[in-house]
Amino acid sequence: MRRERSGEVKAFASLFHGRQDAFGLMQGEKIMAVRRPVTLLHYRLHLEGKLRLGIYPLLPGGMTHFLALDFDGSLAEESAFEAFTCTLHFGLPLAWEISKSRGVHLWLFFSAPVSARAARRVARMLLEEAGVQAEIFPKQDALPEGGLGNFIWLPLSGGSVRQGRTLFVDPTHLLPHPDQRKYLSTIEKISPEKLAQLVDLNGLKEDETVHHRTEKTRIFSGDLLPCAKRMLEGVEEGCRDMAAFRLAIHLKSRGYSIEETERLLQEGNATKNRPPLAARVISAKVRSAYLRGYSGYGCEDPLIIPFCEESCPIKQKMLTALYVAEENP
Repeated sequence: MRRERSGEVKAFASLFHGRQDAFGLMQGEKIMAVRRPVTLLHYRLHLEGKLRLGIYPLLPGGMTHFLALDFDGSLAEESAFEAFTCTLHFGLPLAWEISKSRGVHLWLFFSAPVSARAARRVARMLLEEAGVQAEIFPKQDALPEGGLGNFIWLPLSGGSVRQGRTLFVDPTHLLPHPDQRKYLSTIEKISPEKLAQLVDLNGLKEDETVHHRTEKTRIFSGDLLPCAKRMLEGVEEGCRDMAAFRLAIHLKSRGYSIEETERLLQEGNATKNRPPLAARVISAKVRSAYLRGYSGYGCEDPLIIPFCEESCPIKQKMLTALYVAEENP
């Protein structure tokens, strides 16, 4: 039994892996940042409810093992659901935790350390597309000299667990998983390659605004891509908002102004989408596509894939790259 318990603590510490030379600590009502090595004992005492442990996710060198979105306030659950639904479109497996304050933490874990800058850009894209706000952990892209960043409290905090908090739940019914430790062992991690692909396909490598990106976003010179043409013919309920966002990116890459794009999408939405989206949603998607500097066409988004055609030059380019990679492992 003791060996089994030790294995559970190690697995928990491995999943919530951060800086090893500092940690956050709460004992009683006192909160402190401690600059000394975090050990398995700290993780065990956290799980037993004898202290509350916070981990600094941002590693020296600007890397991280996980990403977390922290939703608080009266709309925390609703906002988290919007973000969770959005991440499913990108194939990102988020774990849903009811936080100590009865807000929501959404966790994404990586199979190896990834760039915090890249992870945070993906997080900002997801929140922007979902139309919600949340704190992102790590909170910084990189550490200043001698800095630690911000720690995040870990889940499964002994006393809080007994109160139905800091537990992982099924996002559909918001009921706690019966065996929390077993659930953690099943969490899927995404690879650094998957994250890099998301950054590349969604044009997240730069933070410049549309005024600096107009020419750079023209990754395909010519008429609109086949998927954009098909989306302009009308989109059914279930993917209208995502299609509007991607169409705005297509039109931006062709040099259309933000005003022209909104006019075209509002007209198409009113006459061809059944049922049409609210005009304010179209406006929000267009502003997001232009003002946040996105340039990805969403080629891997399950909601966009049905509009793709084999003749698409972008798809052909991706298939060629895949073929080359398979031929040269």
